[in-house]
Amino acid sequence: MIPALRRRLTGLYALLSALVLAAALAAGGMLEARALCRADEESLLQALETLAARVNSGALADSWLAELEQTYDCRFYLEDNGVPLAYTRQNGTGDLVAGDLLARCAALPAGQTGRFTFTGPDGRQYRCAALALVPANLRQPARPLLALRSAAPLRRQLAEVAVKYSLLWAGGVALLAAAGALLARIALKPTGEALRRQNEFVAAASHELRSPLTVIKSSLQAAADEPARQDRLLAIARAETDRMQRLTEELLFLAGQDAHGLTLRPETLEPDTLLLEFWEAWQAPARQSGHPLTLNLPDDPLPSLRADRQRLEQLLGILLHNALDYTPAGGGIELAACRRGKAVRFSVRDHGPGVPDRDKDRIFRRFARGESSRTGKEHFGLGLSIARQIALLHKGKLWVEDAPGGGAVFYLELPVGR
Repeated sequence: MIPALRRRLTGLYALLSALVLAAALAAGGMLEARALCRADEESLLQALETLAARVNSGALADSWLAELEQTYDCRFYLEDNGVPLAYTRQNGTGDLVAGDLLARCAALPAGQTGRFTFTGPDGRQYRCAALALVPANLRQPARPLLALRSAAPLRRQLAEVAVKYSLLWAGGVALLAAAGALLARIALKPTGEALRRQNEFVAAASHELRSPLTVIKSSLQAAADEPARQDRLLAIARAETDRMQRLTEELLFLAGQDAHGLTLRPETLEPDTLLLEFWEAWQAPARQSGHPLTLNLPDDPLPSLRADRQRLEQLLGILLHNALDYTPAGGGIELAACRRGKAVRFSVRDHGPGVPDRDKDRIFRRFARGESSRTGKEHFGLGLSIARQIALLHKGKLWVEDAPGGGAVFYLELPVGR
């Protein structure tokens, strides 16, 4: 799914980039082509004006005409009393100038300049600048002056411009497509990770739910077939139902957190009072499981917190429940709280097997279990994940360290006044 989506995004990005780049380069190419045409036209007009100034001065030589044609890369056509000059016949311009072109030039008002494009007898296209030169004797007709240039060099320049901008477009599209592929990969990486985690979550949840359902179904079937064991089998089914209910509640909590649907109900709390009440509530369960539960509080009152009491009690309950499960009978559990700068730090210490370094971060992931609980049916691997989510909702942090002398100590640190 993610690779297909990445290909689609890359293709869409490349298409949009190609269209935008094509529009930008087309505008640039048209401007450059127009500048080339304007420069060619101005050069031709300048040559014609230079010739007209020399004709008016009366000093006109074949060598000078040849030099001027070479300078401006053009050919001239001149008449004197309606007869083409000998130079015009020598340079071959007279063969290019047809009657219709001369007629168009003759239609120009005296002193006016015209620009034409025509196809010569040789089949080539030419650009022409014509001037109806005002004669010294007004009774004589205007003398046509023509400057002609082959259109091939200009067309070659325009073709080079088109090729240049086409290559720029192709290279730009390739680079933008590569950049689009990279951006799509980066943009979809969180989505892919979230999808992977979702698939793992669904697979693990399905596996965890299948186990109690199987036990419930088989117990109910056996209770119907064996009336003598009915009470025992129904008790097993009820226990598995409670287990599945607890798992469902944990799954709903995590699903709500993923959907950003969980909200806190903050209130001002005194950490000393909160922990004291929590310790009193868990005294009996801890005593029944054979674990003495102690509480250590500082002499000075701890600063107040803005937190959700129910969620904090849920978090501390998860930590204490784990400590009771992993501590051997007779091992003590210690609750404590202290101030650390602008935060209050809670701790739950056990005297169990501890947590290996490689698992200190992994145990906070969903469906992750420690070594000693892999076969325990009471653990789904969701409790610590829920506890960390609650800590994050309070802008706090939760982590585990090795306890001095063995065991593990879980720390919860919450900012003061939040």
